[in-house]
Amino acid sequence: MARRIENEGLYNTIKLFFEKCLLEDKSLLWPDQNYWTLDNVKSLKRRLIDSPLLGKTLAFEEKLEKQMDGASPSEWAIICDIYFVYFLPSINITLDKIRKDISWAASHARVTPPVESDPIWQVQRHGFSRTAFKYHTKYSQFWFIVLFTLHIKEQESAQSIISDHTAMKNAMDMVLENIELCNDRGYDMRHAILYMAFPDYYERIISTRDKKWIVDAYRKKVALPVPADLDDAILLIRNALKKEYDKSDRQFDFYTDLKDGWRPNTSASKVDITVDTDKGPVTVPPPEPESDTATDTKKEHTEHTEIQWMLLNLGNDMGLDLWVANNDRNKEINNQRLGDLPRVKKSLPLTFDEATNKTIQLIDVLWLKQNTILAAFEIESTTSIYSGILRMADLIAMQPHINIPLYIVAPDERREKVYAEVNRPVFSSLSTPMNQICKYIPFSGLRSTIKNTASMTKYLKPEFLDEIAEDCEVDQNE
Repeated sequence: MARRIENEGLYNTIKLFFEKCLLEDKSLLWPDQNYWTLDNVKSLKRRLIDSPLLGKTLAFEEKLEKQMDGASPSEWAIICDIYFVYFLPSINITLDKIRKDISWAASHARVTPPVESDPIWQVQRHGFSRTAFKYHTKYSQFWFIVLFTLHIKEQESAQSIISDHTAMKNAMDMVLENIELCNDRGYDMRHAILYMAFPDYYERIISTRDKKWIVDAYRKKVALPVPADLDDAILLIRNALKKEYDKSDRQFDFYTDLKDGWRPNTSASKVDITVDTDKGPVTVPPPEPESDTATDTKKEHTEHTEIQWMLLNLGNDMGLDLWVANNDRNKEINNQRLGDLPRVKKSLPLTFDEATNKTIQLIDVLWLKQNTILAAFEIESTTSIYSGILRMADLIAMQPHINIPLYIVAPDERREKVYAEVNRPVFSSLSTPMNQICKYIPFSGLRSTIKNTASMTKYLKPEFLDEIAEDCEVDQNE
């Protein structure tokens, strides 16, 4: 059993989605309205799936708006419900972001979303997965929800399918296999819905890769032949391990309790430092011009400077030493230079070579404990995301065994751009691929966390960032 008390609201919500939307044609957000008719779902399939908009020049919402041109308000209302289901698994996406996206779709549907105090929003505060790049592309998850719904509505035995965990899994797998391209198959959405619908049979794991790793790591713990089906195999493994790993008050969790036992270690131990790499000469970005104090103080501080200040202030409150990029030290916020903030070091007495030191000194924010770097942050608001990532890539290339958490901090709406840049082939070919050690922190998540932890900041450790940071590694499912 992978059932968790804190997720009971999610389990109830997905059942409500099945009953209202799939069986009764009703809406999840507007339960008295018949939006989910077979004709409306078929129309969405034609718009979103049969006539996809390809390419990376437009964001998901821009493509969606074009595909939905001329759609009825009822079809847009279905999009709102799909957004709601899509957001359920993620612990990375704030409630403000969820309400903003649903309100945007609701404006096209010419309906008003439930008020903020409506109990239906509470379930969005309790996700169960740190969703990553593939999930945040959205389109394959939306496709899956539409296609699975259409399949269920066309079956005479719809009720029996959604009531039986094996029948539902088989139906979902058939839907996915009928999608021509593997990259278009929303396996992560499939995993998420199966878990929410049947938590006694499926894990809160939305990564096919992680499921494979678990089976490979623990197959010898099972006396019986291990089934070829990953979910059946993991259920068998859970039953074999529960006596050893279950807690007194809960079942064990493959992530919280056993991750070190099945997940490959992607960060190598530290060894002697070297500058030469097997990738050839490394280019260190030249220093940018020093900010002119007289000019900078006359300008309203930028969002970039605000986030820099927030990270520096957060690190100071945690009792850490700090570093701010050489070229940003004269920037001001609240009439105070960033370089003059408490605990900001005037120099970095690092033991790296000169080229590495030059790169590190240009990283936006560093958290340190004496001379040890605990975390590095590049903030990308309006500038090219590529420049900050390039600095981190150079750092990895020059010090292939460096073991420092790296974070790209950027606006929520630039999430897909961050993932795309981090997963560039040139960065994936590094000795340690960037997407394995670099994580993304959305502005909204950082602001919300700082607000919610204000009274306990001095007790926090840098590792708490993993609660809001998103893995950037693409999970190639099947």
